[in-house]
Amino acid sequence: MAKKITIPVLKIIVSIGLIFFLFYKLGFKNVTSQFTAINIYWFLLGIILFTLSNFLGSVQWSFLLKAVGIHLPLLRVISYYYTGLFFNNFLVGYIGGDAIRVYDITKASGSNSEAISAVFFDRLIGFAVLTILALLASLYLLKTFIPSNVIMIILTIFLFWVMLIVILFNKRFLDKISWLFKWMLPETLSDKIRKIYLGINQFKNHKTILVKVFATSIIIQTLRILVHYAAARSIGVNIAPIYFIIFIPIIALLASLPISIGGIGIRESSGVALFSQIWSIQADIVAFEFFAFLIGIISTIPGGIIFMLRKEITKPLTKGELVK
Repeated sequence: MAKKITIPVLKIIVSIGLIFFLFYKLGFKNVTSQFTAINIYWFLLGIILFTLSNFLGSVQWSFLLKAVGIHLPLLRVISYYYTGLFFNNFLVGYIGGDAIRVYDITKASGSNSEAISAVFFDRLIGFAVLTILALLASLYLLKTFIPSNVIMIILTIFLFWVMLIVILFNKRFLDKISWLFKWMLPETLSDKIRKIYLGINQFKNHKTILVKVFATSIIIQTLRILVHYAAARSIGVNIAPIYFIIFIPIIALLASLPISIGGIGIRESSGVALFSQIWSIQADIVAFEFFAFLIGIISTIPGGIIFMLRKEITKPLTKGELVK
């Protein structure tokens, strides 16, 4: 019980501590002055872009759910997706919101392993596409600006995703290491991991769905990168969009680590480390990354409303309600 309380408290302290340190280092007045000079039209554009990406994200997730045999009405999938997004703002990394998505799908469909497989692969494809966009943009600017260390970071992340997808799509790998899971873990947990792996592995048999998911993810991740650009423009920071394509994937990956609440503090500090190479006023960088976070909260408020109606939303579907 003490451990369950201590860990979240420590992560809240990390988030608050990082924000306080940044504000103190850069000057509270320098950062907060940006709040009074905001361009509301750019800020609203950011909300529109994020909302559109959320809708497309739920459509993408519905493709993956169908691939693992979970056929739910699109409106139901959208409601679950928004609930997960809402809690991503306040729970550890993105794990909390994803766990809620798994819970909702499991309760509605009765398919837990398949729900985990779909949520995991949905997250994986998003990060992979972000990294591909960053790598392409970095190579485009290689001769003009991008330092070799940034290229190496992005390339390393890209190779990691490639390796992970190859492992997940190669069932022989599971057959070779299954004995290790059985030796290290209880039988029930070992069987659970195997079911989740097989659920992810079967995506390779749905090539049409994979093409749809990949194409949709490119649009989704581009829109979410542009949210940060709109947030920057809302306070008068005019950095070329291509730099956001390079830096935001790294920031997103760091913010997803389970060491802070909603990535608060991590997002701003990593933003300063990257964007300060091309923008000298660090207080501006903290401000527009924080505004990007606010845009995310505002855009996912429907998820909070849905959560309040949770008893009705998450009741198991009848056979008549399931999509054939």
